[in-house]
Amino acid sequence: MSVAIIPMAQEFGWSPSVAGLVQSAFFWGYILCQLPGGYLTSKKGGRNVMPAGVAMWSVATAAVPLLAGTVPGLCMSRAAVGLGEAIAPSAATDMVSRIVPPNQRSTAVSFVFGGLHVGSILGLLAAPYLITHFGWETVFVVFGAAGLAWVLWFEQLMAGIVAKDPAAAALLTEDRLSVAVAPTAADNSHGGHAAGPIASSVPWRAFLRSRAVQALMYTHFCNNWFHYTMLAWLPTYFTDTMSVDLMHAAQTALLPPLAGIAASSVAGTAADALIGKGVPVAAVRKLAQGVAFLVPSACLVAAAQPDIDTSITVGLITAALGISSFSLAGLYCTHQDLSPKYSSAMLGLTNTSGAVPGILGVAFTGYLYDKFGSWPVALFYPTIFFLLTGAAVYTFLGSNDAVDFDKPELSEPFGFEASITRVLHQPKQVLHGVQQKLGGLLRLPGKNKQQ
Repeated sequence: MSVAIIPMAQEFGWSPSVAGLVQSAFFWGYILCQLPGGYLTSKKGGRNVMPAGVAMWSVATAAVPLLAGTVPGLCMSRAAVGLGEAIAPSAATDMVSRIVPPNQRSTAVSFVFGGLHVGSILGLLAAPYLITHFGWETVFVVFGAAGLAWVLWFEQLMAGIVAKDPAAAALLTEDRLSVAVAPTAADNSHGGHAAGPIASSVPWRAFLRSRAVQALMYTHFCNNWFHYTMLAWLPTYFTDTMSVDLMHAAQTALLPPLAGIAASSVAGTAADALIGKGVPVAAVRKLAQGVAFLVPSACLVAAAQPDIDTSITVGLITAALGISSFSLAGLYCTHQDLSPKYSSAMLGLTNTSGAVPGILGVAFTGYLYDKFGSWPVALFYPTIFFLLTGAAVYTFLGSNDAVDFDKPELSEPFGFEASITRVLHQPKQVLHGVQQKLGGLLRLPGKNKQQ
């Protein structure tokens, strides 16, 4: 979408603010499905939920050309794409936490989420060619068809796992919210964590009471502000500042995901190696997250300087986005550190806060550029602020120690819930009083007549 938005904006005459609104529409659906997606993943297993989500966003993507004639219609189709994609992070985290041992999770998470960079590269390579030769509409049709083909491949892959490793297949589909399973050899060999008492529902109140989860929510917000605003606006930034055409802008935008693949492979392997040597998990996670936030901040400060050579700016932005992939060994492993059992639901919660920048940040960037005409003000300075504050919150307030979220006292209602309940009951009480008075008035004529 970040590439197709350029010819679409030219064809329909959109301003940067409207283009930002269209791109942010994806996150309307994305934020709505985070908590339900996390719950369904814990209930049904990421293996079952993932293909349904991919099928949904693939169909919605293919439908974009049919609805692009109006901004509301296009926004609705993009929101539907977000609804489907919202399931993917929780589903992937759920599958990793079920079958991967703790000392291998950094590598597994880095490998799985590193696929996002591969997708970005393939998209940036294919989109300009398709747009140039066949029009922007073909981008959405081709990518939608590719998603449906992936669903068929995934189902064949899972069928093979069922035949070759039934224990792993069972772990991938087990209902974690209603079944208590004693530890078995299969659980230990696959790193499964279904053993122990399982609650009948997700302990959302316990999550919200945890300072570690609160810190994780803000860290996720800051991480995604950086990625979503850059992902949405980088091709436009390159075409504007470097005076290049769509093809060259997309090719330049390939550099950050390439750097991300390299950085994520190093981050995961290095983190697991340090843990294997006895370095505390918390120290490794905070080191990785510090690198992911502080080094990109320095790169963006340098890139925001006036009269800097464009090639140096490209190099700095590439380094910033690439090194930020160290979050895969920090932020994205923390959910499983805190609670393997509820990692997918917890990721749904933190990803809800992480989806807010997609709605506010992407549109706000377009607004700032409309108002000030400055890319550093619109794109770099807000990101630097969030990266620095996010690093501080994760380091000083975050934790990687396992938490028992099933403790009953952690799920007690919050004080404000009683106040909300009273407010909601007041109209009912007033209505009941009015009904009683009306009933009395209606009965009076009858009584007087009898007298």
